[in-house]
Amino acid sequence: MPADDLAQKFPQLSDLEHVDVPQRIEAFQSVLDQLQHELDDNR
Repeated sequence: MPADDLAQKFPQLSDLEHVDVPQRIEAFQSVLDQLQHELDDNR
C-alpha cells in the first residue's frame, strides 16, 4: 500500500513527528485496533 493510501486510511499517522510519545502510542494503538477489526471481519 503506497504511503498516500496509508495517510488517507490512517490520518492519525500523518503528523507523528509533532506529537509527544503518549499521543504517538495512542495513534499506533488506534491503527492496530482498526487493522484487527478488519482482520476479524475477513475471517
